Amino acid sequence: MKKLLILPLLLVFFAQWSMAQTPKWVEKAKRAVFSVVTYDKNDKMLNTGNGFFVSEDGLALSDYSLFKGAERAVVITAEGKQMPISTILGADDMYDVIKFRVAITEKKVPALVVAQTIPAVGADAWMLPYSTQKSIACVSGKVKEVAKISGEYNYYTLSMQMKDKMVSCPVMNLEGQVFGIAQKSSGLDTVTTCYAAGAAFAMSQKISALSLGDAALKSIGIRKGLPEAEDQALVYLFMASSTLAGEDYEKLL
Repeated sequence: MKKLLILPLLLVFFAQWSMAQTPKWVEKAKRAVFSVVTYDKNDKMLNTGNGFFVSEDGLALSDYSLFKGAERAVVITAEGKQMPISTILGADDMYDVIKFRVAITEKKVPALVVAQTIPAVGADAWMLPYSTQKSIACVSGKVKEVAKISGEYNYYTLSMQMKDKMVSCPVMNLEGQVFGIAQKSSGLDTVTTCYAAGAAFAMSQKISALSLGDAALKSIGIRKGLPEAEDQALVYLFMASSTLAGEDYEKLL
């Protein structure tokens, strides 16, 4: 009889302990994570995945693989709202990251803050999955290793079990800021180890004057943004005038 009573008590204890370990910011932060659906030239579903907002006006990050071959794409928020992706703003196929803008249908959207500091080895980390449920769902772990990529940016190895369909979900620090984007992984170590490209690296992706020849960007049919600098944008337009078809060039203008 005592054993029968102890088991429910233990289950209650572990449930309370789990909730205590979940940071308070998770409930708000998970609203910035969305589902992405991409479509091919025949308007058939191409891929589904995840992404998240990094600004309240619709700037967002995801994985490049999700968009390769896509002619259009939409995001579906945690509240079930569907919004189209309007422009691609940069991509890197080697580290599988992409930056884009969503044509938001409201004044502002929930967004994550990109961490400005590098988490130390051994620091706590949380991965937030896309969810339409009210319950808090996240995976916790530790930063196992930090490596440099592209000079000033970082790539992370995490002591964390990555669940199915969590590619491109945000990896958060103790303060509730995003420092990484969950990457596809394979091999025997995936039970206890996963990887993340630095969110700051993904944010650094941009359209330059020479982006018309970028193979990664050319494989995406969704409209590209112009370079932010005026002189770069003018060079981009000049080069586009001799490489794009008339109709495409008109759309660009």
